[in-house]
Amino acid sequence: MAGERATIFFRTAILATVGAAAFFAWNANAAAQVVYSSPQFDGGFVPSATSFGAPIVVGDSFPDGAPVFNDFGNAGFAGSPVFSGAVPAGTPLGGQMIGEVPFNGDINSIPLLEQKQPNAPRPLPALNVPRTDADFEKRVEALARRFSKPPLSLEGSTPGRLLRYSLIGGADATFLASTRALSPENAQSGQNIPNTTPDLEPIYALGALCWNVPCDGRRILRVVDGRPLAKVGFGFQSKRGELLAALAFAKIDRNYEIRINDEKFRVQDLVDAEKLACTKGANLSTVAVGLAHYSQNPDETWTNAFGETWSLAKILDQETRRPVDWGSTEATDKLLALTFLHARLKKGALRDSPELKRAETTLIALKGRVWALFNDATLAETLFFDEKVKLATPHMRLYVNGALLRWLTLTASAEELRSEKTRRAVFELCGLVDQLFNSVDDLDKLAPLDEESLAVAMQTLLLYRARVKNAAASPN
Repeated sequence: MAGERATIFFRTAILATVGAAAFFAWNANAAAQVVYSSPQFDGGFVPSATSFGAPIVVGDSFPDGAPVFNDFGNAGFAGSPVFSGAVPAGTPLGGQMIGEVPFNGDINSIPLLEQKQPNAPRPLPALNVPRTDADFEKRVEALARRFSKPPLSLEGSTPGRLLRYSLIGGADATFLASTRALSPENAQSGQNIPNTTPDLEPIYALGALCWNVPCDGRRILRVVDGRPLAKVGFGFQSKRGELLAALAFAKIDRNYEIRINDEKFRVQDLVDAEKLACTKGANLSTVAVGLAHYSQNPDETWTNAFGETWSLAKILDQETRRPVDWGSTEATDKLLALTFLHARLKKGALRDSPELKRAETTLIALKGRVWALFNDATLAETLFFDEKVKLATPHMRLYVNGALLRWLTLTASAEELRSEKTRRAVFELCGLVDQLFNSVDDLDKLAPLDEESLAVAMQTLLLYRARVKNAAASPN
């Protein structure tokens, strides 16, 4: 990897003075660690993948080396604790947004890759599931190289696409941009300049978003009441807090600079803006992941824009009570939120409170319910918790199982990670990614929901690989 970066650096020395952006170095023993160069802004240039300075380690990992709930007491995957009555199975589907695609409740209406193509879909290769740990390691490494730095142009990609691919490559995810588009005057004007030369340079995806570089003519950030906020809608965030969560997953330092036109901010300013926007009844699942990660004091309180007092504990209570569609990704978003909030609050004064114990009991029951969706031979076959809707296509199997297995991998104990049931499910997920996305020629044709499926599944595979290695290095 160092050799590759050196090659890129010397090949594109013209951009070496434009500043620095975050990049991600996966550490198998610590699960994740970030290094980045201090952002030095010169002439309004945007951060380039060729802009390396003296690397420094940033930020504390969350929590204890990785976003992991190591154990839920004695509850294991083999058991099935009583499912919480507050989470009904078979919840009817309603109108909502899944990713950036309007979803009317009919599973057959989701425009996945095979339905989006005007011609007959490309025939899929045979499903080839890894059989050994060595084969799995080799396949995941090849997939990570393929998708963490996809051959996609910044000018032809929305901010939402950059967010999705950052789940795969973390802060090291890069896109390609023309030198003309990266010039100071074009970066500041917000215009995408068609690339008239074959020269494309890599640029960090999260760095481009933090610097508000135009992507497909769109800028994701705007200033609201003196603070940076990310836009929600088609081509931008598909839900509130998505950018902040992506920065948290990539372990970007809270002091990393954000630039909107001529104004300079920090990631911490984005955190504060999301705190101000917390309101009762709103979907705060994705926001909660970022706020839990960047919280410096789990017991802190703050006042929102309406003068109401808020805290991580209040968000946990609101998210626990807020009804969701358990036949959609709202379910797994909620599981992630409760997990991250619980883990952060366990570090504070509420660690032994009845409220936190109830939250842990709920998570244990949910964990058993999620694992019950899998059988001993294959992946889950229903639309999340809606057991009435069966998954008819391999694309939907990837979409659902990637999200479910990501949460299970985050919350698994070392023993559960080593179980044959976990291993079989993750290996089949790896085979599905390889089957559905075996050609990079198709990447520019994918619907947003396909990109989301790929990104979450790849994030799951990388997380599982890192956690297994960490568990092997620290058996206790």
